[in-house]
Amino acid sequence: MMQEIVNLLSGVVSLACVALILLAVSSAMSKSMHILTACIIALVLLGIFFKLCRLIFAPMLAVCSISIVSGINKFLGAVMGAAEACLLTYVSYKVLAYFGIYVL
Repeated sequence: MMQEIVNLLSGVVSLACVALILLAVSSAMSKSMHILTACIIALVLLGIFFKLCRLIFAPMLAVCSISIVSGINKFLGAVMGAAEACLLTYVSYKVLAYFGIYVL
């Protein structure tokens, strides 16, 4: 479960970084310096947040190697993976429905 949370968190941070970089590039092209400055500050704060989360999750991942905790962790990781798959399927369905592409 902990590894699944770490993977999910890193995916969200990656998407936020990509969005901020695209916003920074578009604001630099339109010469909007206040938006560019805000994007750069947000990227730095996001990097600091990610490092802090990494410091928090590193000991937790080490604790997960204990045999008793490992079984519970594997089970909860499977449940969380299934929930993530359901959520991604739902979001994909809604996006396809929004654009008028019906699969069913």
